[in-house]
Amino acid sequence: MKFDQLPSDLRNWFRDMIGRRTSRDDLLRALLAAGYQKRMAEDAVAAAVAAVPAPAPAPVPEPAPVAVAAQTASTPATGAAADARSFSEQLAQSPNAFATADREVSILFALAAPRVILFGNLLAPEECDELIELSRGKLARSSVVNAATGSYDVHPHRTSAGTHFARGENELIRRIEARIADLVQLPVERGEPLQILHYQPGGEYKPHFDYFDPALPGNEAVLKQGGQRIATLVMYLNDVEAGGSTVFPEVGLDVLPRRGHAVYFAYTTEEGQLDKRSLHGGSPVSAGEKWIATKWFRQRAYGGPGA
Repeated sequence: MKFDQLPSDLRNWFRDMIGRRTSRDDLLRALLAAGYQKRMAEDAVAAAVAAVPAPAPAPVPEPAPVAVAAQTASTPATGAAADARSFSEQLAQSPNAFATADREVSILFALAAPRVILFGNLLAPEECDELIELSRGKLARSSVVNAATGSYDVHPHRTSAGTHFARGENELIRRIEARIADLVQLPVERGEPLQILHYQPGGEYKPHFDYFDPALPGNEAVLKQGGQRIATLVMYLNDVEAGGSTVFPEVGLDVLPRRGHAVYFAYTTEEGQLDKRSLHGGSPVSAGEKWIATKWFRQRAYGGPGA
């Protein structure tokens, strides 16, 4: 692999990080945490170290910035060096509430493996209500990516109706997207369009993975639209009468839907491997209805449908 064969944003990130005297191990750790496969990450680091001149030694190294809230944002597109501390160590030294530009968001619980964080009061009640009302008139049956063909198909495992809002589509969406970017320390451009999903009684989404298996041919097209997905944020827009939890069956975790709260989860281990414990689903709604807003994050700027 040659350095000039890498994507331009990755080359720029390498130049910045090497200019900051980031070690070879930290470069590799950051790529793995972003979801890059180990062999590709090792080859990219080797090409960058060989091509980019290292700066003269400095008497005091610059400390690496740390993402305060989601703790998964030390990725190439952010320009932040990887934090060598474990997820638990980072959380132990972080505040229990995070002040975004316009709202204080609480951290209600955190699970290290898989990485799951429950945020309290990410959305105001009136924002939840407005998202629901703006969505009612344009709902359609939700689809999934067909991993064999790359098409978007209706599937019996996903029984919701949904719609989406393009990035920056209106003032409400711009405000929420800016808050999310502030919270998870990822640029707005790294997020897919905000998805709104509506489940009626009996509606569910059986356990699945949000990342795309690169070995399956149908995922090639979606992986070109910003790289691999690295994390998900599910925001609850209403209180559900019964059922409708977000379930993580591999670790026995159920997150109950509460209006304004949001659950964030990443798909990689601290070693940078895809974490199958991120398997998750939406349990059946037993009574009432369920509204959620979902934001998926990519390795690079997303330019796919609806962006």
